[in-house]
Amino acid sequence: MVASVALAGVAAADDKLAKTTIETDPAGAKVAIDGGEQSARTPMTVSLARGRHIVTVSASNRQPERRAVDAAGAAITVSIDLIRTPPDSDTRKHADAAASKALADDLFARARSAKLRDAKLAVRSGDVTLTLTAVAFDSTELALSRESAAAIADVAGVLKTQAGARFVVIGHTDNGTFKSDLAHDNSELSLAHAVAVARALIAAGIPAADVAADGRGDLEPVASNDTADGKRKNRRIEIVVLPKAADSASSLLGASSDKPKASTLTPDAFKQRMTTLTDRVHTCYKGTPANVMVKLTIDPSGQVSKLVVAPPFAGKPEGDCVESAVKTVTFDAWDGRAQTYSFSYLLSD
Repeated sequence: MVASVALAGVAAADDKLAKTTIETDPAGAKVAIDGGEQSARTPMTVSLARGRHIVTVSASNRQPERRAVDAAGAAITVSIDLIRTPPDSDTRKHADAAASKALADDLFARARSAKLRDAKLAVRSGDVTLTLTAVAFDSTELALSRESAAAIADVAGVLKTQAGARFVVIGHTDNGTFKSDLAHDNSELSLAHAVAVARALIAAGIPAADVAADGRGDLEPVASNDTADGKRKNRRIEIVVLPKAADSASSLLGASSDKPKASTLTPDAFKQRMTTLTDRVHTCYKGTPANVMVKLTIDPSGQVSKLVVAPPFAGKPEGDCVESAVKTVTFDAWDGRAQTYSFSYLLSD
């Protein structure tokens, strides 16, 4: 009887902990939980006491993020695709004024045709800048409201027609004080807003490699903060549109711009890139062993244009796990036509 009580007590204690898996793209991000830095890097699994916890992740050339995790006893997975940072150099520098003007003319025409609401296009110091003045966030002050997410999708529909462009999303705030467990000041708040918009652009179809984010807090007001209307104008999102050819856009987001394109995507290059996702795939599914095959069509841009999970795992947890990981993959660009390859992942406990 005593042994039974002791075992029951252990079970009750274990039930108060939630096994939490934290995974990021890119993998290997540093993790801090409730302010205490962990020695491990993502992907990682920790046991959290019931309640609210703040997970902070950071990685080189990516913006840091904080996420609230509500541990309730059941195992959960927190997946965070970190948004790229702009370069240390001036993100608004252009060497090719002609390319910038052509980009501006095309965007102005497309924006008028799409009848974008609460969005203003302008050219400032040679930069094409789209200012969003009515982006709203939910009660946490960090996530986009449902209405604003739909509006950002409309904006993305115009922006993603610009095949030769990259985008830097910049958040701005008024000078009102702000502090929460997810953003400690206006600088962090503006960055969180920019990251939320950047993520919405990516979700709407703009390649993640073409999107970066930054936050300026209340340092660049466009109106006086002494009035409510001025504060409203200062709370804004700007999307700086940079022509790739003009700003060596590959260097904008950390890639080498003078690397020659391959003539094709070779099977070895495809296999090597897909193999890098193995750890990510293995952390998102724990269950009966399964061999999941996917078929990918990759455009010369390096983006996946078609992804099919082979039966019998299409639409099932095993297939969803693999599909979610593979959707994040990008390849080096090449000269030539689209290529189609298949690859399989063996899932196991």
